[in-house]
Amino acid sequence: MDITQLQTFVRVSQYGSFTKAGEQSFISGTAVMKQINRLESELNLKLFVRTATGAKLTVEGEKFLPYVNQILSLLDTAIEETRKAGLSGQNIINVGTSILHPADPFMEIWKKITAQMPDYQIRIVQLQEDLRSKNREYAMLGKNCDIIVGTFDNTTLKQSFDAITLGQYDFGIAVRSDNPLAKLSQIDFEDLDNQKLLSVPMGISEKNDQLRKIIHDKYPTIKIVETTGRYDMNTFNQAVEENIPLITLTPWKRIHPNLVSIPLKTDIHVSYGILTTKFPGSKVDNFLLELSKVLRS
Repeated sequence: MDITQLQTFVRVSQYGSFTKAGEQSFISGTAVMKQINRLESELNLKLFVRTATGAKLTVEGEKFLPYVNQILSLLDTAIEETRKAGLSGQNIINVGTSILHPADPFMEIWKKITAQMPDYQIRIVQLQEDLRSKNREYAMLGKNCDIIVGTFDNTTLKQSFDAITLGQYDFGIAVRSDNPLAKLSQIDFEDLDNQKLLSVPMGISEKNDQLRKIIHDKYPTIKIVETTGRYDMNTFNQAVEENIPLITLTPWKRIHPNLVSIPLKTDIHVSYGILTTKFPGSKVDNFLLELSKVLRS
């Protein structure tokens, strides 16, 4: 039994599918099934009931799951505390990065100002989404990382986050490369008449809600297909598999190789910047204070 098997076990229990769990780990559903089969064999336990539509935890699997979550959480803590011991006395700022929340916009700025902030060093932390949280990577703030680069609006900032603005992302429409819309240089809402459009539900993003209101009021023939929450890789896979246009943002242009992102004609933009918890600690507070001064100058 190894850590990868345990992480895979948690993913399958979350998504109820070997295929969907594989998509989140960028491996095939068959590879996921093999990992679970080995885990069950080593434990001599039946953890999942396989069905034609997916996989469901057995009674033993339900009992096993909370212990696995504890093990993985304890391992994360052990690794982080060990790293801190080796970096004692240094002002290390952990910057989280992921496919949906790339750190690139901040790192481009950091390259230009690092000489003005010699007391700090940046360490990039690859984030795994928190499967128990609807906010996924945002839930890692203050745990696995000190800051992330992400979108924010009034809705986000009400959820115990603070932000330093770095710029604005533009909206686009991601479509499968063989979709007729992929040939356009820009998409207007009229181009989406009588089509389905993938979107997060209302209440998650203030700016996305503004787009939804325009669609509702002026383009009622556009049929909104809502995701179950914030985007994850399954959302982009759905856009490809069902050939449904998807509302997207600047940093997600190249997430899926079969999707083409076309700029959306709109005056609505989404602010992005450095996100922290409301109370990140004195080290991060001092870093953000100094960073703000450098950015202003």
